[in-house]
Amino acid sequence: MSNNVLTIRDLSVHYHTDRGELKAMRHINLDVPRGSIVGVVGESGCGKSTLIASIIRLLAENATIPNGAIDFESRDLLKLSEDEMRAIRGDHMSIVFQDPMSTLNPVLSIGRQMTDIQYRDKKSQAEKIQRSVDMLASVGIPDPASRLKQFPHEFSGGMQQRISIAMALQAEPSLLIADEPTTALDATLEVQIIHLLKALQKDIGCSILFISHHLGVIAELCDYVVVMYAGEVVEEGTARDVFHRPAHPYTEKLLQCDPAGIATKSRSLPTIPGEIPDLVAMPPGCIFKNRCGLVMTQCDTVVPQWTDSGNGHFVSCHRTHS
Repeated sequence: MSNNVLTIRDLSVHYHTDRGELKAMRHINLDVPRGSIVGVVGESGCGKSTLIASIIRLLAENATIPNGAIDFESRDLLKLSEDEMRAIRGDHMSIVFQDPMSTLNPVLSIGRQMTDIQYRDKKSQAEKIQRSVDMLASVGIPDPASRLKQFPHEFSGGMQQRISIAMALQAEPSLLIADEPTTALDATLEVQIIHLLKALQKDIGCSILFISHHLGVIAELCDYVVVMYAGEVVEEGTARDVFHRPAHPYTEKLLQCDPAGIATKSRSLPTIPGEIPDLVAMPPGCIFKNRCGLVMTQCDTVVPQWTDSGNGHFVSCHRTHS
């Protein structure tokens, strides 16, 4: 059995637009080891949402996958039928979305929603209700049995996100995809959700693919970090390596923009100057060259190679060869 629950190789996703083919993701390689938490971080528009949609096979109608493979538990998801994918979603692979307010159905009780999603299970209704009660208790919902009768609007945002996590983990999936689950929450609730995910991941033994733009959350929660920029993976490694010795200029700039790292008071927050390249008319060479302060001659025309900078810390940058 592979040590990875999810393995992505050479994955590209294009969108048909009026301007032409938009190359949203290009030649993505990513591993999610069993029992680990892998964080994917990057600016808005870097391809995080497209990555998720590719894994769960819910891409927009104008999307195509010209190349690549997504191996999940020894099965290539891109080769499965819709019925086969439907059997995997929910039972073997679950997702927690960004906004809990729009995740839960506002006109159905929590209990109805939690038992309905167990429709594949042959257990009795009483057993399904008990499982729902147990899951709500595991995510810290007080008096869970009586809460099953309540509706989403009767819970706070933090409680709704806890319920969403309980529903996603109810079938004890092999992989949980968390799509920025703390973005809509305040700082205190954010910390609580991080600690909750850590505890549940250890109890259930699942792997987590955690998507975020929040560096502090990634550092606190994840074992491994994947840094994306403009549809490409530019760096990956253990959380300690990536945060303590970033090897790509983009990663360095992201860390410099983290408000938690600002030592002195300032009226303005640091930013990364420039704009991402046009993904319809891709420029030659390095995709980060127009925003990089360390650009070299070969950056203009030569695409940097994926290089191991030591201890499984990979980077796509010409500086590693200089």
